[in-house]
Amino acid sequence: MAVGTHGTGRTSGTGRTGGVRATGGAGDQGCSGCAGCDTTTPWAELAAEMRRIKGDTELSYGKLAQRTHYSRSSWERFLNQKQLPTRVAVEEFAAAAGTDPGPLLLRLERSLAHETAARAAATAQDAEPAPTPAVPAARRTSGLPGLGRPLGLLAAGALVGGGLVTVLHRAARLRRGR
Repeated sequence: MAVGTHGTGRTSGTGRTGGVRATGGAGDQGCSGCAGCDTTTPWAELAAEMRRIKGDTELSYGKLAQRTHYSRSSWERFLNQKQLPTRVAVEEFAAAAGTDPGPLLLRLERSLAHETAARAAATAQDAEPAPTPAVPAARRTSGLPGLGRPLGLLAAGALVGGGLVTVLHRAARLRRGR
């Protein structure tokens, strides 16, 4: 998936020049839960700048697809913040539009750093241990006394696998006449 769902700023409604209005997503309205975020995310800034350039140069998604190695639908996803573009995509976009890729690449790097930090913050929040629900004794047993369910299943699988290897080895010896 694209790079996470954090700050995607899902949008709807596009004009002839590719303008986009937010529908309440985090991207254009600010970032929820990230330290140091201002009113827009770096990803929203990158997408807005690419849409501005697309409009100024009168490039359609079809023309972008013809001039780059990316499809029309890929450009729609990149410019409407459904998927973070790759470095190569940004470079090809700049070449197709006849602009300097430097500012766009800088925004892309900031977007990647922001998404990584947001993902780390979300992971840290998810790392808090959740209370373990009580499991009935009948469901707790693994079939092998003293072993937890995952380890018990692993041990049972090893026993079955070992038995299968033994049977196949004996069958091969019988075929060879030993």
